[in-house]
Amino acid sequence: MKRLIADDLHGIWAAVLISWDERDNFDEKNYRINTEHTIKANVHGVYTTGSSSEFYALDYEEFCLMVDIQDEICGKNNMPLQIGCCADSTRKIIKLMEYANLKPNVGGVQVAIPYWMELNNKELVQFFKDLNTACPEMPLIHYNIPRSKRFLNGKDYKRILDVAPNLIGVKYTFAGSNFGQLQNDIMETPNLSYFVGESLLASGMMLGARGSCSSIVNTNPNVMLSLYDHAVNGSWEKAIKMQKEVARFIGDLVKFMEDREEGVIDPVIDTGMAVASGYYTGSQRTRPPYIGWSDETIICLRKWMEDKYPQFLYPKK
Repeated sequence: MKRLIADDLHGIWAAVLISWDERDNFDEKNYRINTEHTIKANVHGVYTTGSSSEFYALDYEEFCLMVDIQDEICGKNNMPLQIGCCADSTRKIIKLMEYANLKPNVGGVQVAIPYWMELNNKELVQFFKDLNTACPEMPLIHYNIPRSKRFLNGKDYKRILDVAPNLIGVKYTFAGSNFGQLQNDIMETPNLSYFVGESLLASGMMLGARGSCSSIVNTNPNVMLSLYDHAVNGSWEKAIKMQKEVARFIGDLVKFMEDREEGVIDPVIDTGMAVASGYYTGSQRTRPPYIGWSDETIICLRKWMEDKYPQFLYPKK
């Protein structure tokens, strides 16, 4: 499988969530099952170790095992693959990238800028220059998220491209807070592929975005794949109707969980709804300090989805 280029970045890319067993160990068996299941859903690509996939929680040895599994399964299924290589220092990120770079079926790596303290312009450019120097042939996708203390724009990316021409795309998270900026950023850097969140996918594609890095795809994949198809085919009324449905589901789900005094941080909510929908096997556990939903809550959520949002349940065969 070849390395990715910007034109390859389109469609619905599925987050593969980390599986943990009851002893807080990496659950390789269920991780493999869920990866295979995701590929069979005919998503456009697979990505790993972002916020929902708990990049911060993996030991290096676990990261390497995860990459090995993805390289094997995506390779044999000819599925495009991005490996998340995120950490709190350049040195740690490069170490992750160098391991991913050894694998022939890794198409690109998704990186966030170190997030504990904000980078200034000089530090930002040097960060990407260092990544390019370490792995110049490895395509980069920037995970643009406010948790990194700095949300990048098109002018930032133009400076970065001068030192890191291997940057091919942007995961433009929290687009609702920065939506007015999205159109200008796409116009500033038309050679980059921009992805937006599920709840603004149709609106973003109207402005030139090309897809979504999705965790909601891990409920019933047909929802996000249909939304994307409507947008690609110019059926904007249908696409916007489905987009509103996705946004309403997310908002109502958060309120439902907050009323139960359960957590709603990314890995907790995304893993919980994947298990409750019937799409994922294994448990909804997340690695501490974040606490996955209780078994009782999963049962209650399943009933709530059956009553309120049955379209997000995975169809039983």
